[in-house]
Amino acid sequence: MTSDAEFIPAAIAATASGSLRKAAKADAANKLFKDMLRDVALGCVKAGSTMIGHIKANIRSGNDMLSISSTTDDGNVRPRSVFKNDVKDYSMTVNVIVYGLERRKVAEILVSNVKRILGNVNLTVHSEVGCEDPECKDPMCQRDEHKRIITID
Repeated sequence: MTSDAEFIPAAIAATASGSLRKAAKADAANKLFKDMLRDVALGCVKAGSTMIGHIKANIRSGNDMLSISSTTDDGNVRPRSVFKNDVKDYSMTVNVIVYGLERRKVAEILVSNVKRILGNVNLTVHSEVGCEDPECKDPMCQRDEHKRIITID
């Protein structure tokens, strides 16, 4: 009998906001966030992920947005849109879907890389599975106030 655990993805989402230590030129900011996403992908591979499903980040600074993603084990990050102006303050959403790892491990990899590269950041990680409200009977609950928060110290 085979186990299907390796076919069930670990899916998490994170929201973050912060300020870079000092304003970065657009090219430097694009590279900084691409490096962060690359390191998340490579961290998952190093931890034993059997497949990168999709790792995506959308980062907004003012009216500018950087949209990047990775789907390969080599950590290649592709931009869909890039910053054109200097970046200081930002808000970000990240979605990570990988196979072969537990959600908590994926969250730890994400948090450690975001904090290592971006420094002081307000970061919240949500599990894409489950609902925090014990009274909620909706198995597909998507209400923001019911999101399962994964706390990483």
